Amino acid sequence: MPRQVTKTNPSSKPYNRSSSTEEIDIKLQLDQKETTKKPKTQRENIGNRKWTPDELIQLFEYVSKHGTSLGKNGWENAVPGRTANQSYQAWLQTLTPFIKKSIAGKA
Repeated sequence: MPRQVTKTNPSSKPYNRSSSTEEIDIKLQLDQKETTKKPKTQRENIGNRKWTPDELIQLFEYVSKHGTSLGKNGWENAVPGRTANQSYQAWLQTLTPFIKKSIAGKA
């Protein structure tokens, strides 16, 4: 059976579509808030820097002095200007494989 199309009154819709100037102003204010960007903090700017050889040496000396089981806060002071996670990841992904390869090469 084909569907019958019935015309409805705009007032019988389940929602109210008013185009008052207050609603438009509120929408414009929300759009402006979304487009303004917050300035980056110092911690966010750190993330894209590559590790320098001096920083890697400093991290190696810190780990050789304090050990690798430092916990969450132990990596915080390993290298100034680097976060704890950056220090830990550099140790795991850069220095440890390099040390293992150099030891295996000597044998």
